Amino acid sequence: MDMPRPAGRPPASTTAAAGVPADGGTGRGTDDGAGTAAGDDPAGGRVDGTAQAPPDPGVGSAEWDLLTDDVRWSAEVFRLLGCDPGHGPLSLDRLPDRLDEVDRPQLRRMMTDALVHGRHAYGTLQVRRPCGGHELVECAGEPVLGTDGTVTALRLLLRPADRAA
Repeated sequence: MDMPRPAGRPPASTTAAAGVPADGGTGRGTDDGAGTAAGDDPAGGRVDGTAQAPPDPGVGSAEWDLLTDDVRWSAEVFRLLGCDPGHGPLSLDRLPDRLDEVDRPQLRRMMTDALVHGRHAYGTLQVRRPCGGHELVECAGEPVLGTDGTVTALRLLLRPADRAA
């Protein structure tokens, strides 16, 4: 999923599976015999319960599996949303808690577009920081469809909004 980029920002390096775990999005991985799952960085680049980081620095990926309630966030999503990785990722119903009240309707529209209508969603939202400040974050989401055409998961890419744009 390509995220629209603001004017003046160089294109991100992308792959067809940007933000998708190496195991095809199941989040389960496979053991390589060395004690690390496929997609895990043996040097500690991924924490349990997080999604594989996309190749573009500053971009975070998140996935909510609607069938298993599994939620995976990259370390960058925790940073962008001001959440403590020790508490784990937020469920979809808790995600609006991180936003300014005025941006919650936009997030609801984005979620409806993706989860109900099966469309890609994009928006820029103001995230409340733990220190009381705010940060603009661009979000691009896509539904993951099952074999019967129903939405089975939601994937989001997040990055800081270019303040100069």
